[in-house]
This record gives sequence, structure tokens and C-alpha cells, in this order.
Amino acid sequence: MAVSGRSSQKASSTFELVSKSVEDTQRLGEQLGSCLAAGDVVGLIGELGSGKTTFIQGLAKGLGIDPGLVRSPTFILMREYPGRVPLIHMDGYRLDDATSVSWLDVDWVFSPKKVTVIEWADRCAGALPEDHLELHFRYRTTNQRLMSAAGHGPRSRELAEAFKKAVGSQPAVEESSGDARPGD
Repeated sequence: MAVSGRSSQKASSTFELVSKSVEDTQRLGEQLGSCLAAGDVVGLIGELGSGKTTFIQGLAKGLGIDPGLVRSPTFILMREYPGRVPLIHMDGYRLDDATSVSWLDVDWVFSPKKVTVIEWADRCAGALPEDHLELHFRYRTTNQRLMSAAGHGPRSRELAEAFKKAVGSQPAVEESSGDARPGD
């Protein structure tokens, strides 16, 4: 994986990562998961198959949650997984916009006692707390994904820097020899 810095007016802690395989994407998620604390909110944005759910499986592992339990909650909207910090995994794919979230118990979804991760966060951006970490996932090649991370708010900028430091200290994962499994 490679890390590069980039500046932005909206978020001072912005950087890009390259994932070379499913395992690499999961390891990146695990590294972020180990940095997360109760109350953190992470929004994932990217097209189908860009690695969002695969990333969350690794993130769950970093929180002490069995990654095998993590499945996309597309048809049920959200799941909660117990761990050192409980994980709320929400999927905004079926939401039209932020007003579609209004019927949810936002105090439960964005609990200060849990970590909340939202796939398709762009579909409910207006409902996200101001302080959140935003990750964009894009195809680079069949096996590679380009991810960019941006912290919005003081805690999320701190989180982005901790994630960048954790990723920068790890060796790159080699591209897998098998067929790509670009999980969503």
C-alpha cells in the first residue's frame, strides 16, 4: 500500500492510500479500527464493489469483533456488533437523502458509546455529525483500489492522522496471486 499527502480546505488531514488486494483492504480497515474510539463516525463513499464492506470487516477486527460476522446491511439498513466498542454498521444505499434518515433513532445510531460506520454515506450526508471521518473508495485496476481519507472536525482530523501514521508504519501487502474478489 502507498500513502500520499494532499491538502484540502474542508479537511486538513487528507491523504490517499492504494490497496493492492482484498487482504490489503482488510488490513487497512483493521488499522483504522485499532485507532477508533467510542463516538467516532466514519462515512464510506464509493461505487458497488469498491471495497467498502471488505474494509469494514477489517475495521471490525481492529475493534475486537469477528470479521466473519460482518455482512452488508443493505436490506435491513443497519447491524450492531458487540466488541471492545460496539460497532453500528449502516448502509445508506437504499436511502434517498438525509431526510430519509429522520425516522431513525439518531441518538442510537450516533451514540457516544459506539463507533458508527456508514456505507454510501453520501446518500445521508446531511444527517452525519459535523465531526466525522470520510473515506472515498475508487477502482484503480482490477485488484487495486484508491482510497482517500479526510477528517472533518477536530476528533476526525486527529483520527485521520493516527490512521495515516498506522498505515505509514506498515509494510505494503503484495498483490494476491488469485483472482480479484473486489468485495463491496
